[in-house]
Amino acid sequence: MGNQPKCKKTIAFIIYRILICLIALLLISKYFFQSTSLYFLDDINLPFSLHLNKQQLYMIPGEEYKLFVYGINKRVTYTSTNFRVAGVNFNGRVRAHRVGKTYILAETDNTILKCRVYVININKKKLQLKKGDACHLRINGNHSFVSWKSSNPKIVSVSMFGRVKANKKGKAFITAKVNGKTFICRVTVK
Repeated sequence: MGNQPKCKKTIAFIIYRILICLIALLLISKYFFQSTSLYFLDDINLPFSLHLNKQQLYMIPGEEYKLFVYGINKRVTYTSTNFRVAGVNFNGRVRAHRVGKTYILAETDNTILKCRVYVININKKKLQLKKGDACHLRINGNHSFVSWKSSNPKIVSVSMFGRVKANKKGKAFITAKVNGKTFICRVTVK
């Protein structure tokens, strides 16, 4: 019977130490990770709050995407700020037309929700070069990092900035990846 109070004190002391360690860990993580996704999530949407399924879209001309509003059971009116870049129908189906930037607005009662739409495309889909020639490829309408890759660097090499150099005769493909989209340029070296 004399050991029980000592055992309770030991358990209480262990719990106290664990709580102190958790508080210290929380303070340290708040200090070091305050601007990362480990600290907070940007796109937390409360249940039953009005929000679009996408706030930003990257599209290729001719591509379609269906936008819809969460948290509402009312009529929504969709409009585009620039129909030349991308249009939208009454159901929220967005269709990309040409390179540029526009906003799709979803309006219900007195609330307006926005989705930013970037329509992007590669400047050249086919290239004919002579050995030793160079050319620059780019993604029009893009403001993000582009990953460039050659299918055969011995024939055609490409820099991280899209500069293509013809090394020897043959055919190769240059692939550009940006924001989940893949573009291909077919290169022939004569």
